[in-house]
Amino acid sequence: MPTSFYDVVVLGTHLEPLLCAALLAREGLRVLVLGQGVPNPSYTLGDVEVEPHGLTIAGAQSPIVQNTLDELALRQDVRQRMDRANVFQLLLPEHRINVHPKAERWLVELARELPTVRRQAADITRTLAEVRSELDAVTGRGLVWPPETFLERQQFSLATAGQRYDRQGHGWTSWNQLAVRHPLRTAFEALLPHISGLLPAQHSDATRGRLHDHVLCGVTELTGGWTWFREALFARIRSWGSDVRPRDHAESVRHERRHGHTIRLGRTDEEIGCSQIVHGTPISELSALLPERGPMTAMFERVGEPRARAYRCSVHVLVDKRGVPQALEPLALLCRSAIVAEDAFLMRCHDVDEDRVLLTASRLVEEQLIDTGSSPLRFVREEALDAIRSVVPFFDDHAIWIDSPHDGLPPRALRGDTELPCSDPWTRGPYTMKAVYEYPTRRALGVCALPTRTPVRGVFLCNEQVAPGLGFEGSFLAATSVAKIIGSQYRRQDWLRRGPWARRSV
Repeated sequence: MPTSFYDVVVLGTHLEPLLCAALLAREGLRVLVLGQGVPNPSYTLGDVEVEPHGLTIAGAQSPIVQNTLDELALRQDVRQRMDRANVFQLLLPEHRINVHPKAERWLVELARELPTVRRQAADITRTLAEVRSELDAVTGRGLVWPPETFLERQQFSLATAGQRYDRQGHGWTSWNQLAVRHPLRTAFEALLPHISGLLPAQHSDATRGRLHDHVLCGVTELTGGWTWFREALFARIRSWGSDVRPRDHAESVRHERRHGHTIRLGRTDEEIGCSQIVHGTPISELSALLPERGPMTAMFERVGEPRARAYRCSVHVLVDKRGVPQALEPLALLCRSAIVAEDAFLMRCHDVDEDRVLLTASRLVEEQLIDTGSSPLRFVREEALDAIRSVVPFFDDHAIWIDSPHDGLPPRALRGDTELPCSDPWTRGPYTMKAVYEYPTRRALGVCALPTRTPVRGVFLCNEQVAPGLGFEGSFLAATSVAKIIGSQYRRQDWLRRGPWARRSV
C-alpha cells in the first residue's frame, strides 16, 4: 500500500523536469521530485568547485524563456547573473572573431577579419533577424511541442503558416551563401552540437537558422552556473508546497489503471502513489522502470528509437591568471581546422580568485571510440591539452593541476606530478558522459524528436530528447508543453468537482 500520494511525481533533476515541476507546483499541484541517480552538478577539487557539465545559455531572449522565468519569479535573478559584459568568441586557425550582440559591431568585426565576405555576412545577418521575428511568433504562442492531438496539430499549423519553412523545417539555410570550406561557415557548423542536442547533420534549416541567430544575440553563462540555477528551482518548488528528494530514485513503476500509479523507491522500499508521472532522464531508463516493454516498443516502431552517436567530455585545468591572454573571452569556440567542423572545442574561462583561472575544454567524442568498461580514455586529456596550448602560449609554465572526470584518470598536480583527492571519486569515468543521440524521425520544424505523451497512460516524457533541436530554448519548450498538458487535465477535473455538476443531485 502506498504510504503517501502526490498529484505528480517527477523523475530526474535535469533542467527540463525541474522547470516542469516548478510550473506544476506553482499551479497548486502536489509534486514530488526524485533525483533518479542524477549526480551532483559540481564537485570539489582542492579548494575549487568544478562543474563537469556547464549550463551554456543560447536563446535567453526567446519569448518562451522570458515568460517561463517570469512565471517562476526568476527573471530578475537570472538577468543579474548573466555575464553580459563579455562576448562570445570564435577562435579560428588564422582569425579571432568576437561575436557582438549588436549587428553593427558584429559586421565591423567581420569586416576587419574577413573583408571578402562582408556583403554576404550582412545579408545573412539581416535574414537571421527576420527568421528570429517569425520563429518568436511561434515559440511565444504557448503551443504544445510536438503537437500530437488533432487540436494541437491544427493550432501548430495555423501558427506556422506563411513562414519560409515547411513542417519539416526545410527552407532558407543559414550561412549557405559562403563556400563549403570557408572557416566562418565551418565555425558556425561546429558550434551547433555544443548548444543543442543534435549533431550538425541532423539539424533542419529552421533549427540551424534559429541557433545561429541565438549565437549572434549572445551566448553566455550564469554566475554560479547550473549549480545555482538547480538550487533556485529547488527553492521555488519547495516554496509552493511540493517536495524534492534529490537522493532518492524510483526502482519500479506499477500501473494501477484508473487509480494512477505506484512507485517503489530503491533506497527505502517506500511505495508512493501518484496520478501522473513526468520522466526527465533518457527514455531507455523509463523502459527499465516499467513492468513490460511492449508499450514502449510500439512507440519506437512509430517514431524510432534514439541511438547514441557521440558523448560530451570535458577537461579542467587550473592555471595562474597571469598566464592567460587578456584577449581570451570567458566563452569561446576553438576550431583547430578551418574545414573540419568536428575538430572543435568549447572553451570556458572562469576566475577562481585574483590569481587563478579555471580553464575548461569540452568536445564531442565519437561513439565508436568509447567503451565504458575499458581502460581509461587517455586521448581525451592529451587532445584537450594540445587545444589549450594553442590558445595559451605559456601554458606549461603556469598550469597548476588538471582533471578530466570523464576519462577515468585521477586528477593530477602538474607541479610535482602527484594525484589529488576529489570530493566525489566514485562519480567518475566514461559512463558519466552525456550522450548526443541520433533520432530517426523529427517533427515540428525539425525541433522535436520524441513525443511528450508515452503509450502508458499518465506517464509523460520531459527530457532533452523531446526538443533537442533548440538546446536551452528547447528545454523550456518541452517543460512548458508537459506542464500545459497536465495542468489542463487538472483544471478540467477541478471544474467538474467545483462547478455546477457538483451541486446537482440525482
